[in-house]
Amino acid sequence: MMVRIIHIVFISFLLGIQINAQQEPLYTQFGFNKLSINPAYAGNEDYTSVTGIYRDQWNGFPGAPDAQLLSVDLPRINETLGLGFFFQRQSIGISRSLSLTGNYSYKIKMEDFTVSMGLSTVFKNLSLDFTDPRLVATDGLEGDGAIPMDRLNKNLLNVGFGTYVFNEKYFGGISVPGLIKSDLELGNDNDGVTSQSLRHLFIMGGAALPITESLTFKPQFLLRWAENAPASFDLNAGIMYQEKYNAALTYRTGGGDGDLGESIDLLLGVQISDQLMIGIAQDFTLSSLRQYDQGSIELLLHYRALGSGPKKKIANPRFF
Repeated sequence: MMVRIIHIVFISFLLGIQINAQQEPLYTQFGFNKLSINPAYAGNEDYTSVTGIYRDQWNGFPGAPDAQLLSVDLPRINETLGLGFFFQRQSIGISRSLSLTGNYSYKIKMEDFTVSMGLSTVFKNLSLDFTDPRLVATDGLEGDGAIPMDRLNKNLLNVGFGTYVFNEKYFGGISVPGLIKSDLELGNDNDGVTSQSLRHLFIMGGAALPITESLTFKPQFLLRWAENAPASFDLNAGIMYQEKYNAALTYRTGGGDGDLGESIDLLLGVQISDQLMIGIAQDFTLSSLRQYDQGSIELLLHYRALGSGPKKKIANPRFF
């Protein structure tokens, strides 16, 4: 029972961090998932693409975060307008978040690069399930009467903004997926659970630098920042071979005092055909959590609907 209580207390601690700090899901394969980070990325290709991601964070730890995403990015309209949307689910402990986001972008072609500006509309449902069996004592102990033994729900509507600049070799972007900061009161005024929906800032950048005709070096980074939380960096170095095979290493900052960081991540991807790509990422925990978990794993499936017209050579998908 004591071990179970420790797990519940720790999960609740993580839940508090998640609600009050990094509320946006974390994905290691962000280079293939820019639509969920920056609305200005919508319509970045001239074909429809569908991406699915499953992430199991801190594998083996009860109540640890997991997330699923399904996105659809539509081809550009008149070379200037972009549309895309994605559905996202995240759970941690007894909390769950479901969201549906629509992205719109407008692109301006310059001499050496393209500038894209984007807006997003987000509908989100948040819930806390205090009826979860993990919160029920089995040895006769009574629960805390101040905790509502019920399922609490809250619906939110938000808007986001982003800019994205790119050419054939380089890209960069900055975005705030949720501009509206709001209080989260789940339940009634007397016994509800109160927190805040905080703004998050994302800054990304990268390059595709040819080494030989068949080998390309792909460095990139992602900065995540939320109010009341330290900034987190993903620093990634990748190699693409024959525009088909991808391998990369990522160093993620974070963790606690004395830790070397949050994780070292290995990413692998294969372009199976012109339409289909699969990817996998394994995070190896560096923080003190490594004694409790088995790392994190993330699976990605990306499909491109190229149409029935003449085939043309397409650069590495979802990179720019």
